[in-house]
Amino acid sequence: MITKLFIPKLGMTMEKATIAEWRYRHGDRVEKDAPVLVIDTEKVANEIEAPTAGRLVIVASVGEELPCGAVVGYIAETEEAFAQAEKGGVPATQSADAVTTAIETGEPTPPLVAREELPECALGERLKISPLARRLAKEQGIDPKGITGSGPGGRIVRKDIEAAGKDATANTVTAAAAPMVPVASSGHAAVGGKRTKEVVPLKGIRKVISDHMQLSHSVSAPVSVISEIDMTEVIALRERINSKVAPLGGPSITFTDIFVMAAAKSLKRTPILNSSLIGNEILIWEEVNIGFAVSIQMEDGKNALVVPVIHNADRLSLLEISTRRKDLTDRARTGRLAIDETAGGTFTITNTGTFGPWWHVQTPIINQPEAAILGTASIVDRPAVVDGSIVIRPIMPVSLTFDHRIMDGAPPAQFLNYLNEMLADPQMMLV
Repeated sequence: MITKLFIPKLGMTMEKATIAEWRYRHGDRVEKDAPVLVIDTEKVANEIEAPTAGRLVIVASVGEELPCGAVVGYIAETEEAFAQAEKGGVPATQSADAVTTAIETGEPTPPLVAREELPECALGERLKISPLARRLAKEQGIDPKGITGSGPGGRIVRKDIEAAGKDATANTVTAAAAPMVPVASSGHAAVGGKRTKEVVPLKGIRKVISDHMQLSHSVSAPVSVISEIDMTEVIALRERINSKVAPLGGPSITFTDIFVMAAAKSLKRTPILNSSLIGNEILIWEEVNIGFAVSIQMEDGKNALVVPVIHNADRLSLLEISTRRKDLTDRARTGRLAIDETAGGTFTITNTGTFGPWWHVQTPIINQPEAAILGTASIVDRPAVVDGSIVIRPIMPVSLTFDHRIMDGAPPAQFLNYLNEMLADPQMMLV
């Protein structure tokens, strides 16, 4: 029997995913329920387990972005099945009962033909190439269209790609303006005469974030507004609440919790900021779903960001917001977030004040397809004018980046005014 592995639909909003890692190599034997594949989608990594035991056939490479339902590999329970899958996947004559699915997607089952059989050569004929050979060709940057296959019926197989790779290496002389050469003393490489300390692959969640940020900057017209807020009353409020809630075993209120509540109420008063530009229409959302950036540590020791979403934040009490924020943060840092918990956001807050008590201002990039993002920073004692006198107050800089395609400068100014009112005098959040 041949079992298909394909991109599962893990959430209502999920449409595609990126192959982040294969935990086994092509041809390896895997046991049932073993984590065989890691996919990235909307900044969340998910492990896909083997539905059965057998030998793995890989037909999708690391880094490929594929829609839900796309076949990425097979697990063959017998050597005969492995040979069949490696030649081109499941035969068209095989019964539906003989082919099982890795995870239920709720969508029509993908065709029983390997994706590698679909591309056509320059002459308009189908390119005959095995899944493994196509994967190797892509990894080595080899165009298989000019290769004569030695497999059955002229099919291009692994040894054909390997031979082409050896020929290319022997006959190619690289000429580059900034050549990369090994440095004997460190084992690292030099580019343009500069030695590298470390090479960090742009892949996985980091690649997803990179693509998302670049897309946002290219499709929007971002403008940032910067202001300052006196946090004297918020600090006092937080201390009073925590002094009463902590003995009862309740969650400790953070500044982020208060920011979420204040932003949610401000968005209800300036609804254009709680919108998205989809096609040629500005959609103002009924729900106020606020995402908040969480820094997580990757397996390689580097940091990345995920953005869990507190849905219907405008309908929640401060304690409810705090409980949900803490739960989402804990699961984000342990890799247990569900897809839907990072989807559906209508506004985002990123708070860098936790990284140190130093004065700074950030201008964050909009989290598409949202209309705006709020950046909060450290609370630092600064001189301020109060009742005509210069005094020292705990001041926090805030910045609001908005999409100028959706609104002019008036609504963002109104939003920051409402936010300032509520944080300078927290009782205004009750109004």
